[in-house]
Amino acid sequence: MKVYCASDLHIGYEDANYSKIKEFFELVKANADELILCGDVLDLWRCPIETIESTEPMKSTYEALLSVAEFVPTTIVWGNHDYKLWKKVKIPVRVTDSFVSNNIYYCHGWRFDLQQMFGHWLYGWLVDRFPYLYQKLIKSPFELKIEDKNYRQRIEKIHEKAREFINKERLDYLIMGHTHEPVGDDGKLFDCGDMIDSLTYVVIEDGRPRLEQMP
Repeated sequence: MKVYCASDLHIGYEDANYSKIKEFFELVKANADELILCGDVLDLWRCPIETIESTEPMKSTYEALLSVAEFVPTTIVWGNHDYKLWKKVKIPVRVTDSFVSNNIYYCHGWRFDLQQMFGHWLYGWLVDRFPYLYQKLIKSPFELKIEDKNYRQRIEKIHEKAREFINKERLDYLIMGHTHEPVGDDGKLFDCGDMIDSLTYVVIEDGRPRLEQMP
């Protein structure tokens, strides 16, 4: 049994690595028994679904996602860039905010991000009720700058909160996204990274996760 996990594809973002995302979907088709995408799959923060469905290269990448879902059982955990807007996007896959399977917890790591948590209710209400207004006025949210010292401290705090959650819930593993910073040698915590810079993903085989990278 092979489960492939990835996060932060950001389909709809101009700097997403569309060719590598499509390569990843072909890899999943050929090798995976299940696909779990841990959030920020579509960048609906920046881009309306109508644009994603009609403008290259995001159009063919989105179609590749739909195609892989026909062959491989697929679950999408929504993240802060596609939060609640999945309700408005008709896509034939299971969509949820988080779940546990075989004592592995799958989530988008924004639930461990204190900055996101403070604005959670207001943000959720705004993008749920007025998505097009949000995309028009606030289409360039905080950019992930992995090299920035303050952001790296924020990543460490997010991962620290995730480890606390693992211990509290007595989980075998936790698979997450959000930070764009891959973690794959941390015992129980695995962060998928992203499909922009790190091009990493997680494979779970016989119940054991490992971090992989696109060539």
